[in-house]
Amino acid sequence: MKIVNICVSVLLSISIVITQSGCSMFVPHTQKVSVIASEPDAKIYINGDLIGTGRAETKVLRNKDASVMVKCDGYYPATRMLSTTMSGIGVVDIVFGWIWLVPWLGLLFPGSREIDTPNITVVLDKEKTK
Repeated sequence: MKIVNICVSVLLSISIVITQSGCSMFVPHTQKVSVIASEPDAKIYINGDLIGTGRAETKVLRNKDASVMVKCDGYYPATRMLSTTMSGIGVVDIVFGWIWLVPWLGLLFPGSREIDTPNITVVLDKEKTK
């Protein structure tokens, strides 16, 4: 009987943690990022991977900074950093974590963060000719 009580207690605890954990756990781990280059034939790279030319969209991890590079013949390459910030859902997890500790578990998941500037436009500067 004692083992049954322990098993029921453990299962009940696990189900409470799973169902009442932070909202960030249920947010997609990736976020859409859109990059528009001033030149339609410019190559757009995110974290070193070519994602398109001129205008491109892709998904990146919400909790990792990303590097954007735009290259085009006759123009200087341009780079931008996409930084992460706490998302609104992450803030909700923090607030409700003070009431009941379990929502703080959501802060361990990528959904608690977001890319601060998901839509960027990159204007390339023309190389000087000699």
